[in-house]
Amino acid sequence: MTKKVKIFEKLKKENISYFEEKKRFLIVILVMFILIVVAIKLLQIAYASYESQAKLNANIDKALYILKTGGMNFNIDLDKIEPSSKPYIYKFSISNFDGNRHSDVDIEYQMNITTTTNLPLTYELYRNENYDDENATNLFENMKTKQDVDGAWYNYLEGQEKYLFPYEEDKTDIYTLVVYFPESNKTTTEYADNLENIEVEIKSNQVTE
Repeated sequence: MTKKVKIFEKLKKENISYFEEKKRFLIVILVMFILIVVAIKLLQIAYASYESQAKLNANIDKALYILKTGGMNFNIDLDKIEPSSKPYIYKFSISNFDGNRHSDVDIEYQMNITTTTNLPLTYELYRNENYDDENATNLFENMKTKQDVDGAWYNYLEGQEKYLFPYEEDKTDIYTLVVYFPESNKTTTEYADNLENIEVEIKSNQVTE
């Protein structure tokens, strides 16, 4: 082999080695970049989840504790509601524990809501979701209007699902009631002296199976 051929072979090997090193370096850089992007995305998801949960837990107006089977009722006060471009938000929670007290059996509950129809209000109800989240489920979509024996009309939401509270878990369901009173009603006096009432009924029973 001539001297020129040896030099050419040497340069060729050096070039191949250089390109191999460069390729490995680029692969390492690419992998590191992908890992950084994935880490940032995971942090964003975790923060968004924390922020959403913190928002859901904020400003709960009433806390109910189901520690035994039976039932309970409470009213949501709407006597100060006025027409507005923004919705009125009311939150309540239902739990199977209260401090050191905890239900010692599995309990399931069902919720019914009855409202009067004295004001032109629109209702939305969400369970364990922020009302302004995308694809949040409005439980009031199945609301019915009924008339009682005295001729008065009511909106009635009968709970179609029963929600389980296992005794071995501390569990809380958070409900967000969203009430809309259109701002266009500011110009009328038709509803000036009308009051609206919302009654929430909780029915609970022990799970025996």
